[in-house]
Amino acid sequence: MHRRTACVVLSSMFMFCGALPARSESQPFVLPAFLEAVKTRSPQLLSRRAAERAAATHGTQAKLPDDPMVMVELWQVPTTADRLPLMITLKQAFAWPGKLTARQARAELDRDAARLDTAFLLQNLWLFATRAYFQYFLAHRSLAVQRENRATVETLLGAVDTRYRIGKAEFSERLFAQSTLSEQNTLLFELEQQRGISQKELLSLLGETESRELGTPITLPEETALPPADVLSAQAWELRVESKLLDQKRKQAQAFLRLAAAEKGPDLAVWGSYMKSLRGDMEQTFTVGIQSSLPSFSLFRSSAQTEEALALLRQVDGEQTQLRAELSKEVHVAYLRYVTTQKHLDLHRKELSPLSEQAVKAARAGYQTGRVPLSLFLEVTQKHLQHRLEAEKYLAELGLRRAELLYAAGQGAF
Repeated sequence: MHRRTACVVLSSMFMFCGALPARSESQPFVLPAFLEAVKTRSPQLLSRRAAERAAATHGTQAKLPDDPMVMVELWQVPTTADRLPLMITLKQAFAWPGKLTARQARAELDRDAARLDTAFLLQNLWLFATRAYFQYFLAHRSLAVQRENRATVETLLGAVDTRYRIGKAEFSERLFAQSTLSEQNTLLFELEQQRGISQKELLSLLGETESRELGTPITLPEETALPPADVLSAQAWELRVESKLLDQKRKQAQAFLRLAAAEKGPDLAVWGSYMKSLRGDMEQTFTVGIQSSLPSFSLFRSSAQTEEALALLRQVDGEQTQLRAELSKEVHVAYLRYVTTQKHLDLHRKELSPLSEQAVKAARAGYQTGRVPLSLFLEVTQKHLQHRLEAEKYLAELGLRRAELLYAAGQGAF
């Protein structure tokens, strides 16, 4: 009777291998929906868009002339009060032709630069969000496998207890099974904490401070073939926002150069004055005039601005050369990491996991007949589950590496 009970317990133990335990899960959590939520709700992105709207006003501010000036004065008032002339003057300053246009052209580039800054943030947010999703994906699926592992060891401990009571197992086997269960509980606790950390990372991208359940991540990494690294490297220079930011920096330096030339022109102003006598007998008079600054110190300032603009252009040349090298390196490194992860995933899915599963079956049969000790059976079982955890790890890492490769090539976007 006791032997039959032990066999039933052992048989139920092996039903855990290869299938996740039934648990009530929340609604599915998919990557596209999360990316869309980040795109619309990210506080960082909303702040960046506000800065973009602010920069869009710079052109309007720069193209407008100074306000006209009005002056009211008692003019040449004598020491006697028999005459009291009042003069009213209206004065308008205006820039030398081309100055305001040059200022506006340079200021409008701030709007384009702000748009590129927003695009750069979007590019990085896509990578951060995708990476955080697959970290959560790994934590969630590893936790499911570990729960299964713990349930298997717990069932095994019950079987060993039964065998020990009927004299079919040694006390040392019972202690060994108990220590193994304690190790599994510790690993389960660590994975629970890691899942909480990953969930917090996701919520922080949405600007949320309160913890909540996100659901079961079900979006698997794409495994479709990608172009060669050299092709992706060439695409990176055309698509990455960093390259466009350097082009924008060149345009700003060129606009600064044109503005420096325009600023050499003098500052002009015209005015008109009307004088009326408030007391006494005086003729009413009218005066008009024009004034101009004498370009002198401004020429030195313009020369320094020209030198600055030319230095900025040389700086952009150097930065573009360096960026080409960095993008090429980034794409090739990301490509090698992606291919390596793919190789590891195939190794675990097609070779190591099937082989370890066969080893578990063989060890099970040997343990049931008494030819295999409990320690070896547990070691083989743990090895099989370890391969499953590794497979989950490389599956999630494949999503991370693919995202990094697409980002490096400039193809990662919302």
